[in-house]
Amino acid sequence: MEEQKNGLNILQNLGWISVLLAIGVYPPILMANAISIGVVLRRDYQEKRQGKYMIFSGVTTGTIGLIMGVYFNLN
Repeated sequence: MEEQKNGLNILQNLGWISVLLAIGVYPPILMANAISIGVVLRRDYQEKRQGKYMIFSGVTTGTIGLIMGVYFNLN
């Protein structure tokens, strides 16, 4: 029996929302969420390019969010 995978659109939308929100709202959690969804897209759905962009964007926006949080907390 072949498994049917039909959650691709949901994963893509949740991943990109996590990437966008990682700048200001709970950066470590949403960064990990975006990375995890990117890995699932690459491995299970063969979306190599989009998974790679989501992983990179998640790390970038999460890091920016952490830096901004530390900066605004100290000032």
